[in-house]
Amino acid sequence: DVYLAEIDRVAKLYRLDTYPHQIEVITSEQMMDAYSSVGMPINYPHWSFGKKFIETERLYKHGQQGLAYEIVINSNPCIAYLMEENTITMQALVMAHACYGHNSFF
Repeated sequence: DVYLAEIDRVAKLYRLDTYPHQIEVITSEQMMDAYSSVGMPINYPHWSFGKKFIETERLYKHGQQGLAYEIVINSNPCIAYLMEENTITMQALVMAHACYGHNSFF
């Protein structure tokens, strides 16, 4: 909360116009699920999403693919999925980047 308040203070200095943000800290499995469904919180069921999840999981578990630090959904509120494995420093950087940087461009 302290980091987010400071990031918000700096964003206001730069007069960034943003939607309210909703921050979700998620596991690597949830991130792979978000990858397979293009990050949308609600989506129609389709077999290709399961196929994409299995492919992503296999590559990730064998060290052939990393996962993003965050995924941002262009919505109101702006939804930012942050990886729980991020360090606290990385979380602060990702919040600034995703919750204010990406959000201000929508």
